[in-house]
Amino acid sequence: MSHHSTAININLLPRDPFFATPLGSILRWALSAGRYIVIFTELIVIISFAARFTLDRQLTDLNGELQQKKAIVLSYGELEQRVRNTQVKIANYQSLEQDTNLAEIFEKLSTVTPKAITLNRLGIASSSITIDGSAPSQSVFNILITNLQLSPDFSSITVSKVESADKNIPGFVFTLTAQTKNDATLEAKKKL
Repeated sequence: MSHHSTAININLLPRDPFFATPLGSILRWALSAGRYIVIFTELIVIISFAARFTLDRQLTDLNGELQQKKAIVLSYGELEQRVRNTQVKIANYQSLEQDTNLAEIFEKLSTVTPKAITLNRLGIASSSITIDGSAPSQSVFNILITNLQLSPDFSSITVSKVESADKNIPGFVFTLTAQTKNDATLEAKKKL
């Protein structure tokens, strides 16, 4: 005779009738699925926490590289400024050299300017001059204007300002511009 043993399950806990209701079924499902959701969320938090260390290290490295490169750029700043200033000076020199001979214009201007005239500022460009000065009297100022008009080297004399000088100093303060007539000479020099 063979004894066939069957497994006997004895459940000493009575079944709760609440879990047989729809609300009880939803609650049972939520509790079993909730475990997996909590475990999945904890895994994401642990992975994020571990990734934070890697990202912090990368951020620190990038900030270090940025500071090094910034220091290199700043070290070249003074050199770049000197190069730019030199380029501006060279460009100014080349434009002056190509435009006109300043000594010639200055010499021609000194021949037509009365000795009593005081030049405060003299601007010589390629085709014009600008004079800021003072004259002790109106007659001396008139002589300067007449000399400029009669000179074959200057044309288009424009007086932009004539004012009386300070109370203690007699005379006039003036600003005038005149065109130079070196165009034909310049063209001949450029062709050579």
